[in-house]
Amino acid sequence: MKFWGKCIPILAGAALVFAVSAAPVLAQATGTITGTVADQETGQTLESAQVYISALNIGGLSNNQGRFLILNVPTGSHELTTEIIGYTSGTQTITVTAGQTTIVEVGLRGTALRLQELIVTGVAGSTPRIKLPFTVEHLDFSDMPIPAPSADGLLQAQVAGVKVQSGSGKPGDAAQIMLRGPTSISKSNSPLVIIDGVITDNTMADIDALDVESVEIVKGAAAASLYGSRASNGVINIRTRRGAGLRVDQSRMTVRNEYGKSDLVNSIALTKYHPYALDAQGNFIDSDGNFVDYNDPYNSGDPMLADGGTPDTAFQDNAYPGTLYDQIDLFFNPGDAYVNYIAVEGRSGNTNYRASFSNSAEQGVMAGNDGFDRRTFRVNLDHQVRDNFSISLNTYYAKSHQDEVTGSVFYSLTFMGPHINLAARNPDDMECKLAEKMGGCLFINPDPHANTGNPLYSIENRDYNDDRQRFMAAVDARWSPASWFDLEANYSVDRYDFHRLNIIPLNYAQTQLGPGQPITRDPGSLHRYNSLSNDINASITASFNRAFGDLTTRTKMRYLLEDQHGENYSVTGQNFTVGNVFVLDNTEPGQTTASSSLSDVIAQGYFFISSLDYQGKYMGDFLVRRDGSSLFGPKERWQTYFRASAAWRIAQESWWPIDFMDEFKLRYSVGTAGGRPSFSNQYETYSVSGGIISPNTLGNTQLKPELSTEQEFGLEMLLYGKFMITAAYVENKIEDQLINVPLPGYAGFRSQWQNAGTLESNTWEGSIEAAIIDSPNMGWSSRINYDRTRQEITYLNRPAYRRGSTYIREGEALGTFYGDRWSRSCADLAAGTDCSMFQANDDGYMVYVGAGNSYTDGIAKGLWGTSGANGEKWGRPIKMKDPDTGSPFLFLGVAVPDFNLNWSNTIRRGNLQLNVLFDGEFGADKYNSTRQWAARDWRSGETDQYGKEDGLKKPVAYYSDLYNIFADNDHYVEDGTYIKLRELGLRYTLDSELLERLGGGGMGLESMAVSLTGRNIFTWTDYQGYDPEVGGIIGTEDYYQYPNFRMITAVLELVF
Repeated sequence: MKFWGKCIPILAGAALVFAVSAAPVLAQATGTITGTVADQETGQTLESAQVYISALNIGGLSNNQGRFLILNVPTGSHELTTEIIGYTSGTQTITVTAGQTTIVEVGLRGTALRLQELIVTGVAGSTPRIKLPFTVEHLDFSDMPIPAPSADGLLQAQVAGVKVQSGSGKPGDAAQIMLRGPTSISKSNSPLVIIDGVITDNTMADIDALDVESVEIVKGAAAASLYGSRASNGVINIRTRRGAGLRVDQSRMTVRNEYGKSDLVNSIALTKYHPYALDAQGNFIDSDGNFVDYNDPYNSGDPMLADGGTPDTAFQDNAYPGTLYDQIDLFFNPGDAYVNYIAVEGRSGNTNYRASFSNSAEQGVMAGNDGFDRRTFRVNLDHQVRDNFSISLNTYYAKSHQDEVTGSVFYSLTFMGPHINLAARNPDDMECKLAEKMGGCLFINPDPHANTGNPLYSIENRDYNDDRQRFMAAVDARWSPASWFDLEANYSVDRYDFHRLNIIPLNYAQTQLGPGQPITRDPGSLHRYNSLSNDINASITASFNRAFGDLTTRTKMRYLLEDQHGENYSVTGQNFTVGNVFVLDNTEPGQTTASSSLSDVIAQGYFFISSLDYQGKYMGDFLVRRDGSSLFGPKERWQTYFRASAAWRIAQESWWPIDFMDEFKLRYSVGTAGGRPSFSNQYETYSVSGGIISPNTLGNTQLKPELSTEQEFGLEMLLYGKFMITAAYVENKIEDQLINVPLPGYAGFRSQWQNAGTLESNTWEGSIEAAIIDSPNMGWSSRINYDRTRQEITYLNRPAYRRGSTYIREGEALGTFYGDRWSRSCADLAAGTDCSMFQANDDGYMVYVGAGNSYTDGIAKGLWGTSGANGEKWGRPIKMKDPDTGSPFLFLGVAVPDFNLNWSNTIRRGNLQLNVLFDGEFGADKYNSTRQWAARDWRSGETDQYGKEDGLKKPVAYYSDLYNIFADNDHYVEDGTYIKLRELGLRYTLDSELLERLGGGGMGLESMAVSLTGRNIFTWTDYQGYDPEVGGIIGTEDYYQYPNFRMITAVLELVF
């Protein structure tokens, strides 16, 4: 023991000397690896990538700037592996030198799922999609391979919970967009749109889709709270191309030309037969047996109804004598469409830029209508002034012309008989534009029995045009005094000028009701309407991005100022003195009316937002915003909004047991956002008529914006690295609905805008993205989107009211319509009815048939036109009444679909690419007013009885009953379910290598692509109108809108 007692101090001292002397040797035996992980195509740095040396079991994660650091790596050669969800893994051999730092730049190839794309909308700072605690959808130009005529069409059928409806196919009209479901009973349900930092309330139809680089969609208040009182309907953020993805000193020019044709996909059924009496020679006759020239636009007699001369016994099964015309075919005509587009972009030193010009025209499908044309010019510029200071400039100008058309021409078309040639000319009428050229004017009243005029006459002789000009500009300046701190200033302007001209020329023929009436001439009129809006937005933002070990924080504070100015002028002059001089001085003095208005809106906002990311597994987010606006009542000038969100990437835990599930994330978000009142809602308004001032709307000093509170529960899963499944359940409660409430007479005003309602909804939405095949030479990616929304007006502090065909009432879904219903079973008949005397006919309606009869016995037994003991008309439909109240005002349907479903596919083989997009809406009820109106004069195709068995034929009075004097009834409520082949495209690209072999490289061509594309190719539906995609996005009433049409185009694109 004494020996060891003496040795221990000696050994300890020796060990200490050895350790000290060996330390430099050990330090020199290891090195350090550092570098950056980025997307090899775009250069986007990748956050939370795993970089490791498997053999040594050491590694690290890339930070929010894509940088990584691995310490104490033994010297020598090692295999360095980099992995991140959404990218193919990469392995490279690196050599570590003792005491040195090895710098490695890692470039990874993204898969078709692109889970690491950076989101910038509604967040504290650029955040990978996989780390978001709420839903923000991202689309880039590769997701939208078939450009739409304008930016709004790019979103159609691309994302779950995004409804884009072209309720009118008129060229130049913007589509309607709704995210998830309605949020407002009386106000707009359209989302806030931001384009390159410019906040805009104006149409997206002016924005050229070919300029768009990416679109981000924030669907509801749970994510959109950052935008405060303008964001209850969600946010769409569009970024345009700017040459940022090019290499230094690289430039590129793109020339694209597209040409195609448009045609009508579906038609409507109009009559081909008539119910009138004919003599033995096949001529129309009146009740005295005299000849009636039914084809003469100036005839003075009416033919007699056949089969007894009454509507109760006349059947529309007689063929017209002479030539018949397809009025739909005469009216609609395939039109031309073209786009010429050129863009120049480049990157030189610290500057990148892109300039583009487009010239496009879309004629549509109406004969004689010029449709829509537009010219646009855009310049985007980024410049890095110093390492820590940069500026960006965006400018855009668009000018467009739209040849307008009113629904009245589609209305008139419905009533033209098939025996009439709409294109026939009247050589005795030379008072029109094309009289000299065409040998006369069109007959103004070619079918005097139609009680309406020739729709082609209106198109040919009236001038009704809209002209729009749009200028948008934004400048951004960013200063980064430290790597973790940015200060950014933004200033933007959006000016929109609109001009409408509506001319009825001197001696314009007017339709006269009834046959044989003389044609009178209109003295003419001139109407001009001009409006402009000038919106200015300015903001200053401070951003702080710091990493504290495994914790990454992003914090942002912003002040925002909005200044909106609007004005409009309207003037109408009557009675031209001379023809073809379309100025107000040429109208009759004293017959001019004018009006104008001005509005100015000021708003301010402040917000604070901070997000936390711990170890790339646990994410949190908190936001508070304070908004003030002159649109709010004086006592409610400032409003507060908030958001709180959290997410947990469970599959990133070390204990996660499911190998094939690469990602499993749970997330929750709750947030609030608002919907602003209109300019005049808080003020008292008056009307002036005959020098008398009458009060209209009572002001409201306590008027608040609508308040949307949304909760979102979501999950995301990645299976086998190929299948991304996203699902969300959303609950939304929108209180303080802005409602125009009628007031009692003693109030002195008719109504007042109040916060007087609540709308509640819930939404299920989900998508499956699949990278089925993903290799350099072949690929197949697919995406299926599903969504369904249920909503209800849970509170309404005013009496129920009608808006069009929809009925607004507490306890009902928004988009519900009421009216008359026809009995379909014995239970629908009045209490005590002897049901043995009634049958359901082949239309499904209960009809009186009498004892021992069937509904098919009408002709065989001569029962049509007879009545029962209680006055029941034989074989005719019977209206229902509510058994409790006796009211005939009953539920008819709901315009909101049961669900939406769409499916997109991109298939690539070498240089050939096929894109297919299907879009479906299921279960929405549509009210077909177009079909109902046609029944008024027995012009609807369903009134034709030719070819039916006698037992199934019905007289014209039966269809007059169903017409119901145009009162809403369930006969015209149709299932609007449809599936559309929305887009189909085939593209072949000749790359530089192939062009070189073909001899095209000498022309400086980088690539050449040839495409054949189609939009709205085909529709599968039972709907009886032109198109089930019709009307408003909530109140889907078919009322003579311009129908949607198919467009097929060929494209040649050259890249130099």
